[in-house]
Amino acid sequence: MKDIYELLNNIDLGDKQFVEMEVTEFEKTKVKKALKQSLAQNKKKQRWKKIAAAAVILIGLTAATFGITFPAYASEIPVIRNIFRLLDTGRVGFYDDYKKYSSEINMSTESNGIKITIEDAIFDGKSVTLTYALESKQDLGDEPKLHGLLFAKGAIGGSQSSEITKVDENSYVGLVQSNINFRNQTELDHVNINWTIENITNQNNEEKIQGKWSFALSLDATANQTQIINQSIENEGVKVNIDNITFTPMSFIVYYNQVISDETRNEWDAVDVDIEIKDDLGNHYVGKGNGGAGERGGYNMNWSKTFEKLDPNATKLILTSQINMYEHTAENHGSLEITIDEGSKEIVMPKKSGRGREQIKLDDIVIEIKK
Repeated sequence: MKDIYELLNNIDLGDKQFVEMEVTEFEKTKVKKALKQSLAQNKKKQRWKKIAAAAVILIGLTAATFGITFPAYASEIPVIRNIFRLLDTGRVGFYDDYKKYSSEINMSTESNGIKITIEDAIFDGKSVTLTYALESKQDLGDEPKLHGLLFAKGAIGGSQSSEITKVDENSYVGLVQSNINFRNQTELDHVNINWTIENITNQNNEEKIQGKWSFALSLDATANQTQIINQSIENEGVKVNIDNITFTPMSFIVYYNQVISDETRNEWDAVDVDIEIKDDLGNHYVGKGNGGAGERGGYNMNWSKTFEKLDPNATKLILTSQINMYEHTAENHGSLEITIDEGSKEIVMPKKSGRGREQIKLDDIVIEIKK
């Protein structure tokens, strides 16, 4: 969709056309979060992004690890009505319709003076997304880190992302998302999930609060429709296959894979592919990568990426693939710390000069949307 900032840039306002008005706590919190993220992003631009040789860490899960707990249900902690929108800063519009199609959970559990309440949950057939409120009897810093896995019964692996923001003294709201890999399945109609948090870290002072916050719930998938694509494009020894697209009421998910030639493997230490999408109406869609899985070494990989809600008037999607090829250097790769029973061991990556990273954009793939 069109960036809101592009629209605002076209408006010509004089310095006397502004009128002061009162704003809600929701709006104040959103502005503070946006400013903080903007400052952080400016700092990040000054250095190379460090990447690891393995693009994805897969977590093996079995049915035996799926436990049932019975946390209390609570109607309190209504910190923010729409946590999705509050945490959408930086991805303008990505979560606009998630609240509408989510299920209200209102499930709460408390441990060691910290109460966590799952507010909303949604399952799109591939990813589970939960919003939660956290209340503590002690200060947990600006952005406490919750250590724990959100996983599904029967899954063979996946990836997880999360974010949290402070909304009041000792009060926080957050979002956690798990992208689930099932053997020989793309989407499911129903999922049983478990989220267990073992400890919480105050990142301001590195203090760790031990406890156990555990949730178990079942979710039905939102309505979805999958369109088989099977279109490919290739350049520089990298082949990108667009497998299929799943459309939901609040998003669409693109499934694709990369195949890397032996020649390109020998030339580059790592290769990954990202995709951008616009439609025939001129809308550019905000997307969020779901991670992927593949062979050891991370060359031949299966990826998926979730984009915001499709414009119902669009008839075509124009997909652009970008190949990122990396040669590991001291500037873009850094060191890796591994924790083992005997303690921590740092493995320093080789300090060699090189090209660092090259990017190549492939020709567009045009997809006719079936309705």
